[in-house]
Amino acid sequence: MPKTNLTLVAAVLGLALMSACAPLVVGGAAAVVADEAIEQDKGGDGLF
Repeated sequence: MPKTNLTLVAAVLGLALMSACAPLVVGGAAAVVADEAIEQDKGGDGLF
């Protein structure tokens, strides 16, 4: 397999894997933001 085809296959697989993980990353970021907001609002440990 020529190097350009291998690079293309790696890019497509990488894109597929990253798009599958996107909901986990976005959900994790939302949880951190919500926890920080609760900590700022009510003090203490927040949600977690």
